[in-house]
Amino acid sequence: MENAAKETLVIKLNATDLDEGVNGQLVYSLMSIKPTWRHLFTLDENNGELRVNGTLDYEENKFYEIEVLATDKGNPPMVGHCVVLVEILDVNDNSPEVTLTSLSLPVREDAQPNTVIALISVSDLDSGINGQVTCSLTPNVPFKIVSTFKNYYSLVLDSSLDRERVSTYDLVVTARDGGSPSLCATASVSVEVADVNDNAPAFAQPEYTVFVKENNPPGAHIFTVSAMDADAQENALVSYSLVERRIGERLLSSYVSVHAESGKVFALQPLDHEELELLHFQVSARDAGVPALGSNVTLQVFVLDENDNAPTLLPHGAVGAAGGAVSELLPRSVGSGHVVTKVRAVDADSGYNAWLSYEVQLGTGGIRSPFRVGLYTGEISTTRALDEVDAPRQTLLVLVKDHGEPALTATATVLVSLVESGQAPKSFSQASGRASAPEASLVDVNVYLIVAICAVSSLLVLTLLLYTALRCSALPMVSEAAGGPGKPMLVCSSAVGS
Repeated sequence: MENAAKETLVIKLNATDLDEGVNGQLVYSLMSIKPTWRHLFTLDENNGELRVNGTLDYEENKFYEIEVLATDKGNPPMVGHCVVLVEILDVNDNSPEVTLTSLSLPVREDAQPNTVIALISVSDLDSGINGQVTCSLTPNVPFKIVSTFKNYYSLVLDSSLDRERVSTYDLVVTARDGGSPSLCATASVSVEVADVNDNAPAFAQPEYTVFVKENNPPGAHIFTVSAMDADAQENALVSYSLVERRIGERLLSSYVSVHAESGKVFALQPLDHEELELLHFQVSARDAGVPALGSNVTLQVFVLDENDNAPTLLPHGAVGAAGGAVSELLPRSVGSGHVVTKVRAVDADSGYNAWLSYEVQLGTGGIRSPFRVGLYTGEISTTRALDEVDAPRQTLLVLVKDHGEPALTATATVLVSLVESGQAPKSFSQASGRASAPEASLVDVNVYLIVAICAVSSLLVLTLLLYTALRCSALPMVSEAAGGPGKPMLVCSSAVGS
């Protein structure tokens, strides 16, 4: 065996000599042996024992041919010889060797199965079953080893890759021989997965709600959108842009802009709640891959109201232009609670900023003024019965105020002339029992409107009747003139008029 220890007996030679005495005494010696072999074996000259003297190696030399001489001590000496053939038996003392070549790295994550990643060659210096090598791979990886021919294998892709899930695989190729006990060797390779642009930028949520106060400064930052891309390098480089659309007669880009790199959204001009309460638009995120992938996110920008509009007095009804004086006639005979007129006002703001309240700021009667105004209705009514001491001309200054912070106001001046009952207008309202000139003129207008509608309707009916009569009388005349009796003919409608 090649692992035989030193002093292991190889063979005991036995030569015989028929002579007696000194002539029959033998001495053994090595006749010829290669110099490199001489240190491997020793021969005892007295007893002929051939023993191992060095380290034998089957892989270095499998066979040794040794010539031995046996010489007697006679005179003259006589010699006999023989040849010892030593065959070395193999022992599994060599581990396999593994070599990886032709590495195709990194591997694209869209590579198809059975793509060759590397070539593997194995070898074992032992012989027989000790030199038969099998290869295996780290389990639970998307790769496999395929035998191409003896001692050569291919490392191939076994299933699809996903760089976003696993970006690098550390593979270990194990080569094991068939000896007992078997010996093995390993080779490691790190397979990096190259990115492919297969992921679009993704926003944390599909829609965002943003609240912005109106009258913002131009260029104010109102929101920041952010999208993540699971890819790498330029495939994950995200840029942002507006999805252009029209808002009324204007383009979206005249209201807002988005920074391409940071995703910051800016209001380009002061927003006005009274003009635009909701700004609904989309921002697009696209990566720099080829081809580029993208996704959109929706932004709902609610413009919050600020108290930037003062109350406006309505131009119709009892009150004219804002701040203008309006006259009302009021009989002295009215009692307490009689409605004189109503101050009407609106506010372009919303919510509390548009909630209006009314109060009499100044009156000619001072604290004895017989008039009051409804806090939220704006109705001016009497607080008591009028008497002779009340001035014939009453001036009321009504303050209209909203509930914003700070509150904005408008004023209306109402002139009330107190007249005797015989001087009041003849038309009285059923609710108050007093004359009302505006109501009388409204009745006259309604009468005129009804008369006009009846006249127009009558004219339309007469026209339709006249048209039908003319059409019916014209048809027989055309028939007789064209074909005579018994020969009716078709007549186009255009022949008798439209």
